Amino acid sequence: MNHNTSLDHPPVDLREFDDDFSRAESRTPSPEIGYDEVPDGIYEANVEDVTLGRTTNTGNPMIIWKLRIQGPNCQGRTLSKVRVITPKTIPFVKEDLDRLDMQLDRLSDLNGRLHEMLDRPVRVFKKTNSERRWSDIYFLRARKAPHSEGSAEEAWRTGTTDDLPF
Repeated sequence: MNHNTSLDHPPVDLREFDDDFSRAESRTPSPEIGYDEVPDGIYEANVEDVTLGRTTNTGNPMIIWKLRIQGPNCQGRTLSKVRVITPKTIPFVKEDLDRLDMQLDRLSDLNGRLHEMLDRPVRVFKKTNSERRWSDIYFLRARKAPHSEGSAEEAWRTGTTDDLPF
């Protein structure tokens, strides 16, 4: 599509619609199949992307994980987990990293090691706070690859094949 204005056609003057536009209300989009939210629950996922950024309001650093659900429910869908980093959230940051088997001596080392979390299997719990209308994602634990689990008894002890939330 060409956005250049042609000399043959002057720009379209839309001023006559300004009053109507300011009074018009946009309709709420109808929910479409496939675009509804992932329901609350426990999911097996892989870390597809992880970035460090800053919040828009405060400028605090934050970690953003993009998680791809492996199934069987909601397979292929994504979840995003955001952890803002402040002095009060440091214990939660460390817990998140520990559950992804990221052992750091200093948090400042994280930037150079983000790639180590990619493709990491992890069990997550999605919980929606209906009063505040937001969701949070909790890492339950990193999962071992099936071929590394040895026996069914070992898999049971590590919690890598059960669907129990504890």
